[in-house]
Amino acid sequence: MKKKSFLLFTTSILILIFWGSCKKEEQAVAAPQPDNEFITTVQLKATNTVDATDTPSAKWVKLNPADTAAPDLSHATLSLKKNASYNVQVKFLDESKTPVGDITQEVLTRANYHLVCFNVASGLSLTVSPTDHDTNVPALPIGLSNLFSTNTVSSGHLEVLLHHQPNVKNGDCAPGSIDADVNFTVTIN
Repeated sequence: MKKKSFLLFTTSILILIFWGSCKKEEQAVAAPQPDNEFITTVQLKATNTVDATDTPSAKWVKLNPADTAAPDLSHATLSLKKNASYNVQVKFLDESKTPVGDITQEVLTRANYHLVCFNVASGLSLTVSPTDHDTNVPALPIGLSNLFSTNTVSSGHLEVLLHHQPNVKNGDCAPGSIDADVNFTVTIN
């Protein structure tokens, strides 16, 4: 009799455990999304496609983005030749750290979550074409490597934006939040 009671008790417990585990609703746990990057410096480094000695660059700096002080624009002018093409690399840095933090590598590592967008001011004779792509299907532009093509003599502003787009990247600049939004002056001579 003890054996039968023990067997009945054990079976009842196993049924309750099994029933209880089946009744629990599964809860979808969203994967944590990467945070926005802390960027103090944006650099444009250009190399003329037919003259490797022509290597203009520009640098926008604001070491404390929360501060209301204006950014340092003393090196934020990119001088390009007319009727030329340039391979242009965009770099994002955190110069508030020692050593300087290279955010560009983080953006490249998480390329499927980022898009660099360019807004060319009207009157500026410049066309920007991204040349790098992520691993989305289909592959979407990243914008860290670009081809800048110039035409006539002109000058104006070039807005560079780094969009943070986890799970919403579609090749368009609209979705997501903004990690960086800076303006450079471009002169074409």
